[in-house]
Order: sequence, then C-alpha cells, then structure tokens
Amino acid sequence: MFKAFLLCCILISANSAYGNTPPYFTEDIDLEYRKLLKHANEMLPKTDKQLAYLPSFFPFSLLDIHPTNFVNNNDKQAFANFNFGVLGSRFLNISEKQLSNLPSISICKNKKCTKERMDLINQFLLDSKSELEMLRQNTNLYIVQQTAPHVFRVNNTFYSPTQLITYYPTKQAGFVPSGDYKLSKPEDAPNLLALSEVTKALRDIMAKYNVAAIAKANEESINIIFGGISDNHWGVVINHKSNIPNSGDYNHIGLEYDIVRKVSDSSFYYQTN
Repeated sequence: MFKAFLLCCILISANSAYGNTPPYFTEDIDLEYRKLLKHANEMLPKTDKQLAYLPSFFPFSLLDIHPTNFVNNNDKQAFANFNFGVLGSRFLNISEKQLSNLPSISICKNKKCTKERMDLINQFLLDSKSELEMLRQNTNLYIVQQTAPHVFRVNNTFYSPTQLITYYPTKQAGFVPSGDYKLSKPEDAPNLLALSEVTKALRDIMAKYNVAAIAKANEESINIIFGGISDNHWGVVINHKSNIPNSGDYNHIGLEYDIVRKVSDSSFYYQTN
C-alpha cells in the first residue's frame, strides 16, 4: 500500500489542509471528519519536536481513527492510509518522504524477524493465558489499548490520571475516536474506573511484551496487535473458530492480510499491508 499512501501524501500537500476528499466520503462524512480534525487540534498542543505524537498513531490509539460504519473493506483500508497521511502531516513534523516510509517499521519479510515475532507471541500467550480468558469471558470489554501505564484505552474511553474522554461513533461514518465525546473526572465515573481496574493485570503484561492493543473480533476470537501504523499491523489472532485465513483476506477491521502463519489449530500469526 506504499504507492497509494505516498500518492495520498502528495494530494494532501498539494490541495488543502484536509487533503482531497476521498471518493467514499459523502458531504456528511466530510463534515464529521473535519469536526474530528478540529478536536484533534484542540487536544494536542502544537510542538516542533519530530515524532512527538507518533504513539498516538499506534493501533487503536488516539489518532488511529476507525470508520466503524464503512462496509467496503477497500474503503476501510484506503481510509487508514488517508487518515495517517492527513494527521501525520499535521502532527509528526517530518518530511513527506519520511512520513511515507514510517509504516514500513511494522513490516517483516524475512525468516529471522518472523521467527523472533513467533517466539515473542508464544511467550506472551503462555504468560497471559488467564488474563486473555478474562477478556474473552467479560462481555463488557472489547478493546484494551495502552500507550503508557497511566495513559490507555478501554473500549471507547481514553484514560489519564486527571481526565477520561469517551468517544461516540459518528452517525454516518462511525468514526472512533471522533469529534463527539464526553469528558469525565475519574472520581465521577465509577463504572469506567471499574473497567480500568479489571484490565490492569492484562495491561501490565501487555506493557511487558510491548503489545499495542487487544481487540475482540467477535464473541470468541481475539486480535492481539503487537505493533503497527496505518494499515500495517502485526500480531496474532487466538480462539479462531473457522478456517485460517489466506493472504488477501481481510480482518475484522478491514485490513488485508499480507502474511499468515498458523500458530495452532485455533490461532495464527499475521501481518497486514
């Protein structure tokens, strides 16, 4: 997807601060996205430091926007590149060429790095067995993401020591995060704090293995994302009850599998691109 991503960056810089409107954007979706951009500008103070906000682009972090109402997987994947091009050009303070090369940090094509990833996955699955089972059984949990020990996401709420911000999917595109949100103080949100507490052991072990995010694909299957930017993710899917997917198939958030390796009868390593 690098050529498409580079083209996106060029269009963004050549046309406007918001970039060319993608063909799958309606007028309403464009307005939702502009509202999201305004909110991001308000949330993140201006800095000249390069890559200061890079962790905000990691899977399911603050600037990794998901159009949850999009049906077409091609549109979902195209949007991942578009969004990274728009927000990356605004917040990362690097050149166009550097921006286009950033997603490659998540890509592994040789046997050595694949083996290292598989070894890490196997160790993580062994050490986190009880925490992952808790997540599977808890019907109130569907996303756990962690940027730092005290900065993390549970479902659609982002937690910090002084403030919680809960995002609501937009009506048309279903953008999450979005410009539609509610601010809370920790002491005023006991239900949200309870979710924070119940995920603490899982988040601790995620930090130990540098796992970026964990998301339920359905009632049984769990996607454990170790790293990624834009549409380039790598990780493992566990409790997979159907046939192992093939290269070219799409995952539950609309990203195309580039590499798939069987780990067990019900789990597989993957890389999207």
